[in-house]
Amino acid sequence: MKYIGIYIAFAFLSTLLGSCGSSGCNVIPNTTVHSSFSQGSHPKLFAAMGADYVDGGVCGLIVYNTGDGFVAFDRCSPVNPEKRNRVELYGSSIAHDPVSGAKWLLKDGSPLAIAECPLKPYRVGKFGTTYTVSN
Repeated sequence: MKYIGIYIAFAFLSTLLGSCGSSGCNVIPNTTVHSSFSQGSHPKLFAAMGADYVDGGVCGLIVYNTGDGFVAFDRCSPVNPEKRNRVELYGSSIAHDPVSGAKWLLKDGSPLAIAECPLKPYRVGKFGTTYTVSN
C-alpha cells in the first residue's frame, strides 16, 4: 500500500511537471475577432505575396496573400506576449518583432528566428467582394 501512494504521487508530479514545459504555445490571449477587408480598403493585399495591417485581434492583424488565398495572424508577438509587442511586416513574406528580433514566415506563421511559437492564426472567409477575418 505504501508503494501505491508513492507511485500515484510520482505519476501526478510527472504529469504536472511535464505540462509546464516550454513547448506550450497558446500564449496569446483569446479574443473575439470579426474584421473585414476588401480590395478597395486594402489594395496591397490583392497582389500575390501582398500583406497589410487590419484592425482586430489582441494587437491588430497581419493579413497575407499566399497567391492561393489569404491567411491572417495576430500582431501580438508570442515572444514575451505579456508585453504586447506588435510584430511588423519585414520584406514581402516575413514578419518580425522589432523588440526581440524574432521573425516568422507569413505563409504559415512558422518561426524563422529566435521565436519558438508560431504567430496566432485566424480564419479568412470570402463573402461576395468582402473578406472576413474571424476565429
